[in-house]
Amino acid sequence: MQSTDSGTSRLLGSFCVALVALAFLMVATPALSQTVSLYHGTLAIGFGDPENAPGGTRVLPIGTLTPDFANNGVPACANANPFAPATIATLPVVGFATQGVGAPASVMFAGATPINISAATGGGQDPINGCLVIFPPWLGNQLRSRVQVGSQAWPGNQLNALQTAATGAAGGTLSAGGGIPAPTAFSPVGFYGTGMSGMQTINPGVANFGGGVPINNNGAVQLGVNIPPFTGIGGVPLATFGIRPYVEGLLPTGPAVFGTSAVDITATQIPGGNGVRQSFPYTWKLRTPGPTTTNMAVFAGSVTLPFTANQGWQQGATQTAGGGTPIQTQGLFKGIFQKWTTGQVIHTDMSGMYTTDRTATGHDWTAGQFASNATTAVFGTTRKLQLVTPWSAAIQKNGSSPFAGLLAGVPDFGFGGVAILTLDLQPAPEPATLSMLGFGVAGLIGLGAMRRRNG
Repeated sequence: MQSTDSGTSRLLGSFCVALVALAFLMVATPALSQTVSLYHGTLAIGFGDPENAPGGTRVLPIGTLTPDFANNGVPACANANPFAPATIATLPVVGFATQGVGAPASVMFAGATPINISAATGGGQDPINGCLVIFPPWLGNQLRSRVQVGSQAWPGNQLNALQTAATGAAGGTLSAGGGIPAPTAFSPVGFYGTGMSGMQTINPGVANFGGGVPINNNGAVQLGVNIPPFTGIGGVPLATFGIRPYVEGLLPTGPAVFGTSAVDITATQIPGGNGVRQSFPYTWKLRTPGPTTTNMAVFAGSVTLPFTANQGWQQGATQTAGGGTPIQTQGLFKGIFQKWTTGQVIHTDMSGMYTTDRTATGHDWTAGQFASNATTAVFGTTRKLQLVTPWSAAIQKNGSSPFAGLLAGVPDFGFGGVAILTLDLQPAPEPATLSMLGFGVAGLIGLGAMRRRNG
């Protein structure tokens, strides 16, 4: 009887422990279906067209057009070699988002914050502050110099009510019906200079999936632009530093809000009122050629260019009119930004030294579609999202100063491109789930220990 009682006690004890462990596991299991998801992917932004890069079809045959040697990634310092030609800059993103119910399920992002693993919160792009790239001169015969400064964060803040600063609520939501409501194509009126043109085309994806999860990109570009003609001795394309008079200015480029939820306040600047159009004032100052007159295309290896600690190349002297008044004119740095969409977007322009034609397409794939799209569920991925948005920019004199006529030959510029947000999503257990699973596992460990003691 004693042996029977002992066995019964062991069995009862084992059964009780097993019930406790099972209870914890049963309580924990439904939490695995909660909406918190872990995302990882990339954010890619840039302007220009790869066909204008060295070896591209638009610069052949050789001599038809000078190749675009610039790094046009946004931000430029995100590329490993900021001095190599590029039309995109790619940054990793990782963090936690909240998926809703339905198909397609919405995805809600909080603002960029440090990741908290135990709380399953935070994430985004590693913020960039103090980005500074001093480009080599004569990247194109119109440009004397270029220095790019800025910062970037995603998910960022929405624009305020006046659309003058990114100080609104942080983050945003992607959802069915949240993107551009209908196909649209437009050439913005008054956006580009005379004789220049550009267009944005947007075709929404399934269920108009998309919305506003803005990128806060801020900063400025210090430009030196040669006074025409843009040719040197013998009519060859200008490839010099310090040969021609030029205009120089520090042009604000933000707050730029790629993927914004903001819409045109007046509903007249952009058809249908979708997207937002912003303008930032700047001033061109006429300067003397500068400190050197050496043709660097010929003597590049023997030239040391004057350099200053404050944003790059040494400037020429400001030219003045009677009474010492600086010869200058004002202008606007303009931008057009749209929501994210899983559809197709196109930016085109013929508004500067190069022609641009950039296209990007998004998607929303669940696990059942991975095989048909030749992709896999890396790291437990259950959903793959790609969101795209076009953007356009223009640098245009407004002709309002007394010297506007004198500086009328200074070229305007237009450019733009696409932004692409690619995300893999997978379930992320909530902290309570992890704790309950821990208790359940502890119970099972205790059951095993009892068996070993009594076996």
